[in-house]
Amino acid sequence: MKLTTITTLALIASSPTAMYAQESVPATPLVPAAEANKGSVKEQMKAITSEFDQKSTAFTKKLRAEKNRKKKRKLYKRRPDPQASVDQIITLAKKDFKAAGVEQGLSWCAEKTARGPQSLEVLDLILTHYNESAVLGSLLSDYSRILGVEGLRLIVEKSGNEKVSQSATYHLASLLSKKEASKAEGIALMKKLQATDGLAERNPKLHKQIESELFIAENLSIGSTAPDIVGKDHEGKEFKLSDYRGQVVLLDFWGIW
Repeated sequence: MKLTTITTLALIASSPTAMYAQESVPATPLVPAAEANKGSVKEQMKAITSEFDQKSTAFTKKLRAEKNRKKKRKLYKRRPDPQASVDQIITLAKKDFKAAGVEQGLSWCAEKTARGPQSLEVLDLILTHYNESAVLGSLLSDYSRILGVEGLRLIVEKSGNEKVSQSATYHLASLLSKKEASKAEGIALMKKLQATDGLAERNPKLHKQIESELFIAENLSIGSTAPDIVGKDHEGKEFKLSDYRGQVVLLDFWGIW
């Protein structure tokens, strides 16, 4: 029996400060030039990020307090845009990547730009100058799908941190295996990762995730042979899904929680 149709409804919930659209307020410097040039690089970056985070927090409170749905949608379009702050941090970072606080500043940028056009630039800077850093680990767990194939390939290629690289490989393979055109590549990449020496011992959680993902990709995707199911009918007689091979079968899955 072949699985012929699968309908997927994906609902992605995002915090107001996580998504940035074309209608956001035009980017303007959030920290006055006189202030941004004071103190060490770390202090300057702290001033920039704190200023934006405070604006984001205030905006979120205001958005939650608004009960009128129409006004809320209109207000949402004017959420704080991180572009100017990220540009400031990137400019500071490029002056001296060895300065204290730069890695943390770029990590902050990575989280703020995960859904934006600056994401690949920030990723490339981190991977070029801090390729053994673990800061991308949390980003992968929260934004792997949003980073997309291009972003994940960049992390796999450049990361010198084993866990970060393996996590990026897993998410990349998962993403590829969900599309018919790249399914074979995704499964092959997943199996290669699964065969990594000592993976089960060093990262058992990831190893279990790979097993689950491979089962889904090879057995529960469109065109795959449905795994056999054994059960009992309303008269207590045992039956198997394979008994109906070649026939049209409707499977109704339900449960009570």
